[in-house]
Amino acid sequence: MAWIIAFFVVAFVVAPVVWVMPTPAQRRQARLRQHAQSLGLSISITELPQSRRDRVRKEPTRLGVRYCLPIVREKSFYRPQWLIWREAPEGEEAVSERCPAPLKGQSAALRERMTPDMVALESGAEGYALYWRERGDESAVDAVAELLEEVRQLAGGERYVRK
Repeated sequence: MAWIIAFFVVAFVVAPVVWVMPTPAQRRQARLRQHAQSLGLSISITELPQSRRDRVRKEPTRLGVRYCLPIVREKSFYRPQWLIWREAPEGEEAVSERCPAPLKGQSAALRERMTPDMVALESGAEGYALYWRERGDESAVDAVAELLEEVRQLAGGERYVRK
């Protein structure tokens, strides 16, 4: 009987420690995000973009990850905000009309390079971003960084230099 009581006492002590430890999937995500930060990307967990139809119908949003390549923000310079879908939702254009001409010309090639877990490319106030579901390994993060750098070059944005 004493052994059973000792077993339960030890189990109650060890259980919270085991519960707090990260899972293999969480460790993989941490490695991906750490690698992305070493490449100069910023990461945020956010809602994936929705089509106009989904917003009007008030469809539930899904969470995803946004990897952003920050660029220099000029106060007097207006940068258009645009979105390029990997697969355009029904009734939506694959490339937003405010997208710069060099990007519109290369949009088909950019969309082909996007993997199935990538949702869209975006130009926002802080830089160029990619929405995706974070599947893959460090090579997938390298592909994201290369894609965002190519978008930056085509759009003419300057790379942000961290101090």
